Amino acid sequence: MTSIVILGDSLSTLCIGHHILDVAPEAEVSIVTERAEIGLIGEVPGLIPSWPPCPPHWISEMSSQTPTPSSTAVRGSWFLKAMGIQLSKRGGIFHLRTRVTTVSEREAMFVGAGPMGKGSIKADHILDLRYDREEKPRWHGLVCRTEDSAQTAVFGERPDGTTEIWDLEEPEYNGVSLQEMTWVGDHPSAYISEEVQLGIQLAQTIVDTIIHPVEQ
Repeated sequence: MTSIVILGDSLSTLCIGHHILDVAPEAEVSIVTERAEIGLIGEVPGLIPSWPPCPPHWISEMSSQTPTPSSTAVRGSWFLKAMGIQLSKRGGIFHLRTRVTTVSEREAMFVGAGPMGKGSIKADHILDLRYDREEKPRWHGLVCRTEDSAQTAVFGERPDGTTEIWDLEEPEYNGVSLQEMTWVGDHPSAYISEEVQLGIQLAQTIVDTIIHPVEQ
């Protein structure tokens, strides 16, 4: 069995795990993050051209937050949470509240929660996706009732009757803001689709160079 460890908790990280298990279900996939949980802490853009933006079996039940055919946005944090839950159900292993101090191609030293406190994780391959987005533009977002949303080029309507708006400046709206957020990245409208494609590409590279050669 080939073991793969991914450092980070982005959407692309979850997509890597799912795609690897699609192609090589016998592989062991572990994700290491400093967060206490995946999703629901912080917010990411949820703009989507269509639903689902990835294979549907990657997503667990989202109840009232499940987009309808007319939806152009999903609550981003719920989407990440649903993908994390489903990855866990498929056998993915999550190391939460765990900070990696040093990393090599096949071993990561960490400190974190739990009785061990510190130790190391060894794997056939370790992929470090704890990238820094500070060089990217900072976007301002808010969520308001759809009837209160102002005209803007970057927005999406969620299934719960709210609208998600993003702008490089503080966005305008006509009523009460239900949530305000910031996000660092290239463009909110491309976030989900680009992260999904990046995850699939990185996963396929791991399959082609690490997993398949081991099996041959």
